[in-house]
Amino acid sequence: MLTLAWTYLTGYARATDPARRDAPEWPPHPARVWLALAAAFFETGEDPAEGHALEWLRTLPDPQVWLPLQAGGRRHVVTAYVPVNDKAEGTALLQSAPLARSKQPRTFPAVWVGDRPCFLHWPEAPDSDRYRPALTQLCARVTRLGHSASLVQMWVAERLPTPEDSFAGWLPTEEADSGLADLHLRRIFQGPSLERLRETFQAGRRPLVGLAAGYRAATFTPPPMTNTTAFDRDLLVLTQVDGPALPVTASLQVMQALRDTLMAHCPQPPPAWVSGHDAQGQPLADRRGHLALLPLPFVGYEYADGRLLGVALAFPTEIDRRERGRVIRPLFVNQQGKPADVSLRLGRLGVWVLRKRAWDDTRLTLQPETWTAFPRGAKRWASVTPVVLDRFPKANRLTERANWEYEVGSILFEACQYAGLPEPVEIDFGTTAWTPGAPRAIAKERPVRGASPPAQARLGDGFPPYLLKGARAAKPQVHVFLRFAEPVVGPVLLGAGRFLGYGLFKPLDFFVPKRS
Repeated sequence: MLTLAWTYLTGYARATDPARRDAPEWPPHPARVWLALAAAFFETGEDPAEGHALEWLRTLPDPQVWLPLQAGGRRHVVTAYVPVNDKAEGTALLQSAPLARSKQPRTFPAVWVGDRPCFLHWPEAPDSDRYRPALTQLCARVTRLGHSASLVQMWVAERLPTPEDSFAGWLPTEEADSGLADLHLRRIFQGPSLERLRETFQAGRRPLVGLAAGYRAATFTPPPMTNTTAFDRDLLVLTQVDGPALPVTASLQVMQALRDTLMAHCPQPPPAWVSGHDAQGQPLADRRGHLALLPLPFVGYEYADGRLLGVALAFPTEIDRRERGRVIRPLFVNQQGKPADVSLRLGRLGVWVLRKRAWDDTRLTLQPETWTAFPRGAKRWASVTPVVLDRFPKANRLTERANWEYEVGSILFEACQYAGLPEPVEIDFGTTAWTPGAPRAIAKERPVRGASPPAQARLGDGFPPYLLKGARAAKPQVHVFLRFAEPVVGPVLLGAGRFLGYGLFKPLDFFVPKRS
């Protein structure tokens, strides 16, 4: 085991993102830490023992990255005009005059870290005891990490922090899993050697670092008694980066366009867990789950307006991350390994452009935990999009109200069992949502007076009906409130339209339902 730690002496990390000159690099790439050690090595006498330790670091696998939770606050980037470096010959005296020196625009992006340390951690580091003294000596000589104003103190740590210490961990993913990674960091492994760095420096060039490795957030292990659903809590979230603002009532159209795009770009023929159909084209009938698409609207808050901020992909739990990455990578990752833009053509609604959520996007609606209640789970859940009943109730809703409500409750109870949920201790339903910002389950209409031919006018907002393929009439759709005896970890999806955005629930831990 080996752990390197450092603190930023000014509280700020100053380094530029290699892909965007106006954006800071955060978290710090492992390759940048190694280059800081190499710079200290070359500037302080090139001790052979330190050189051997640096070359040994290059042979280790990708390290874990642990950062303080409060770190990552970005300052507004301002363009400054600074004097350029003096030229070696001819005009040095003239350049020193204030009015004669030319200036160029520069940006100095920075991230607030505070006074708590950051860590690189190798759980497996053979021969670490052999190289630890040299690394300890070398770390003490490191003065900066990134920009010359990014002053640091570095050391070899004896202990790694934990989530209980208010630290967040990032773990390297497998190569085939990189399509689902939360972020990509330049790796030390297979980077330039010390001799290569020396040649690059003598040639007056900047060093080239190695390839990027995918990282995912280290998560808690759920309590053993927590109930889960047939879908994995590890949602893949896409955010809207361009296109018109759409209400949540457009969910069905957006999800259908996303499904068509995904089916067209995944390896052919599409796997059954993506299409939901077997090799003969028949719907999966053995209760195997398949991919579900979730709209992510801004709902559940006092000023929520029901606007769609993004979408999420919910995978069946039995599909491992390697297989997920293999199938979705052609659509969501470009040739450079960066998140790719996904365009959805929505007819008269325009074109919607999505991109994989940046790991530091702090909007609560786009956090997977907002929809899964992970890790503690939630007992109370309410639908955000309407639940489409799996069959028509036999009783008449207007003349046999009590029987109709009993039948609908039974259908919802069976839907919970079919979705793998525990039996709810309370079920309520209606056309009005329990969640602020969510529209009615179905749009109301009234006849227009004097219209010829007869016409209908909508009353307020509401979701369009979910019409199954080949069906003559749409099945009833309602908003639903569920309460369980034990906490449940989502995502919770119910009803006939649960794979295309309908029947999506949100935990109500922080909100008081309108009815119960």
